[in-house]
Amino acid sequence: METTAFKFRELGSALSFQGRCLRLMRLVLGDDEMFWVVTPADAARLERLGYELVG
Repeated sequence: METTAFKFRELGSALSFQGRCLRLMRLVLGDDEMFWVVTPADAARLERLGYELVG
């Protein structure tokens, strides 16, 4: 399984990127203290693993 996560240091940058995506994307607080913008399927998998969804 390949996961693509777009990572941002600042929440504002992640939200701005998420808003410009053509597909629905979710925001997750990563274990590297960065905000990850990922697909809904990846967000669900990450949430089951204990990651926190933002918003």
